[in-house]
Amino acid sequence: MKFPLPAARLWALRLALLTAATCALPVVGNAQTDGTQAAPNSAITGELLYEILLGELNLRQGEPAAGFSLLLDAARKSNDVQLYDRAVEIALQARSGDGALMAARAWSQAWPQDRKANNQVLQILLALNQVNESLEPLKKDLALAPEMEREAVISLIPRHYARVTDKKRATNVVTQALEPYLSKSNTAASAWTTVGRMRISSNDMDGALDAVKKGQSADAKAQGPALLALELMGKKVSGAEAWVTQALSRQQGTELAMSYVRVLIELERYTDASEQLQAITRKDPKLADAWLVLGSLQFEQGQDKLAEASLARYVALATQTPSDNSTRGLTQAQTRRATLLARQGKIVQARELIAKLPANNAEEQRSRLLAEVQLLRDHSQWQAAFDLLAANSGDDIDLMYEQAMLAEKLHRIDEMEKLLRAVIAKNPSYYNAYNALGFSLADRNLRLPEAKQLIVKALTFAPDDPFITDSLGWVEFRLGNLTSALSHLQKAYKDRADAEIAAHLGEVLWRMKRQDEAIQIWREGLSTSPNNETLQETLQRLKPAL
Repeated sequence: MKFPLPAARLWALRLALLTAATCALPVVGNAQTDGTQAAPNSAITGELLYEILLGELNLRQGEPAAGFSLLLDAARKSNDVQLYDRAVEIALQARSGDGALMAARAWSQAWPQDRKANNQVLQILLALNQVNESLEPLKKDLALAPEMEREAVISLIPRHYARVTDKKRATNVVTQALEPYLSKSNTAASAWTTVGRMRISSNDMDGALDAVKKGQSADAKAQGPALLALELMGKKVSGAEAWVTQALSRQQGTELAMSYVRVLIELERYTDASEQLQAITRKDPKLADAWLVLGSLQFEQGQDKLAEASLARYVALATQTPSDNSTRGLTQAQTRRATLLARQGKIVQARELIAKLPANNAEEQRSRLLAEVQLLRDHSQWQAAFDLLAANSGDDIDLMYEQAMLAEKLHRIDEMEKLLRAVIAKNPSYYNAYNALGFSLADRNLRLPEAKQLIVKALTFAPDDPFITDSLGWVEFRLGNLTSALSHLQKAYKDRADAEIAAHLGEVLWRMKRQDEAIQIWREGLSTSPNNETLQETLQRLKPAL
């Protein structure tokens, strides 16, 4: 742009720019982002308005650097927070971290009490991985937070630092910033909880446990340190559970107790989890979720009568106060109750119970259908499950795929292939259909080159899927390529120690005269899934001395 221009031409240009860029013009005026209102800004002169419009026009014409420079200059001249905010936004959109930081710092210096300005500085520094430089804006962020919001601000700090690479340095910075709050009665518990979480991120588990101790000492009833102890317990840190049980003895509610149950289940301590749930239901018999988890746990452990009683109790409570969560819970509970009936041979009654599940919309109708299909599959009712899907699958490719798998169970191979090819035609990236068709051909020793081509196609969509890798190993075995088959199957088994993969890997080893290794793999498969059909068929056919 050449300057100066004659006055008449300058104002004509301003008018043209105003017409072209008015809709992109940021709102100006010193409305502060911390909620206070300053006096109207009288510094927005004609010249300044022209600079703003020219900046926006440069942006429209694909010149972000020029647009940023003009708008930041306008922000500095007018001291306007909206213009500072716009300058930061432009720099971020242009992926200019340094430019965004420069604009945010200029904004924060002009408006030192503006929380948003300071927060922008903090976030940009962390995005640029400048951890040490984040100390002062973090301190300022805490200082500017209103008293009633400070605990929430403290609790969010670990999220801010989640993506930085040097976790130990981040932990040190956060600990320094929180120093004044670690001894204050109203913030100590939350501050120590945040320090503990930062220590976990830097793999300092002993330090995190020490933070639990100091946080609970500061406020025995605070949830933060107890939840931190639960997190450490889930990571199997010695001594963490003692702090959890200590917190449980002091707190009246059930939220922490239910969180404790979830960790126990994750650790596969099912007996302890059941005992805790029974204690919770005695303390609060109307807590529906506790009955659902207890019933589900009893169901998985084969305690059918106890599971039925607990699930029935949940259904009664959830029906009294329906909600979105209770609708999902009711579906889960009634499905498991139906399975309990089916275990007793009462398939008709089980299907009737599922038929009573909520079906007020398409999603619920689909869930009910899948629940009934799964019930029938679990009890080898292949024909009934196939007929149910045939009547309801429509153009739903997931349901068509399920129907194809049932056709395979019924030995209706042509129908299975027809369904799978229809799925592929509707969605060429549906890799499970390629894999299923390829494996089916390989397993029956038919059209092996085509089978391999289908499986390789599936792997292009899901290269790390162990079951597809297993299929590739199996087709290579059928083709007589034992070395290649062994390589693929070993990789698949390493990624997923599944009983069916164990059956295939063991058979390849057996064929290669490595019987001891084959037997070891088969034993591992039996230990995880003794009733797996493929493994049982393999053992019956080869008759190894297990």
